[in-house]
Amino acid sequence: MPLLTFDELGSGVQKSAGSIREDLLDFIENISPQDTPLYNNLGQIKVNAGFTEYLEDSLRAATENAFVEGAAATDQTLATPARRASIVQIFQSHYHVSKRQQAVRHAGMSSMLGYQAVKNAKILKTDIELSLHRGTATSGTTSVAPKLAGLLNAVTSTASSGTTLTERVFNDIVTSLYNFNVNPREVYANMPVKRTINGFTSSVTRYIAAGDRRQINPIEVYESEQGILALFKSRYQLSAAPSTQGNSFVVIDPDYFQVGWLRPLQEYTLGLDGDRDRRYLCGEATLIVRSANGGVAGLGYVSNIVA
Repeated sequence: MPLLTFDELGSGVQKSAGSIREDLLDFIENISPQDTPLYNNLGQIKVNAGFTEYLEDSLRAATENAFVEGAAATDQTLATPARRASIVQIFQSHYHVSKRQQAVRHAGMSSMLGYQAVKNAKILKTDIELSLHRGTATSGTTSVAPKLAGLLNAVTSTASSGTTLTERVFNDIVTSLYNFNVNPREVYANMPVKRTINGFTSSVTRYIAAGDRRQINPIEVYESEQGILALFKSRYQLSAAPSTQGNSFVVIDPDYFQVGWLRPLQEYTLGLDGDRDRRYLCGEATLIVRSANGGVAGLGYVSNIVA
């Protein structure tokens, strides 16, 4: 009876393979989401404490300001700047690799320890991105971790109990910022809201490939009544099924928001406690909100995806 190569498969991995060498390709594919548009777009500054404060002031409303000739000067009630604060959150990721794992040869990598360092850095960036959107401020204690306030909980919000997001409703939200000296330029929206904006029929820019003049459907820039807005897809805005309330988005002037770092992300080596290498990544960051009126959040809206 001749040798048959189909025996290399059997009913399980490498079963009955005999002398046939395995064919393991030298790459590792990972299609987990890694995009962090808000983290990438915001400016970064250094902070020096776990509770960071800053000042915000405002002007009184304009008046006609008319005085009679020779009027005496009178005392005026003066307003002082108000203190605002951000709480610094500690982000960590731990990974331990045995000495044997370091010694053996791996497909798709030169070092398991190095591979885990890069992988955990990507994980931490997505964790920070989620917190910048959804974080709820928590002061923290010896047993409770401090947490930063993300955009959805830090900026002025317009809550809806199931209102459909039409172009008029969207512009009403954007133009609410006209009461303040801000220039909204960026929108971070989940996919249902982004597709809803794609369906708006006016004041939109669609990209066209210069080579063959094909129109690419998604809108990347929207010209609102308050100015031109760049649109960014965000996986960490609240999302709900089509025709269901619960979607969110934020419109911001990025000049009023920054990522504040007490400690930048860094890898630390832990002491040996056995036949393994122990590492952890750690960084401490917060969202600096120079003014809660530097942006607006839409909460609880129903997406209006055009068929």
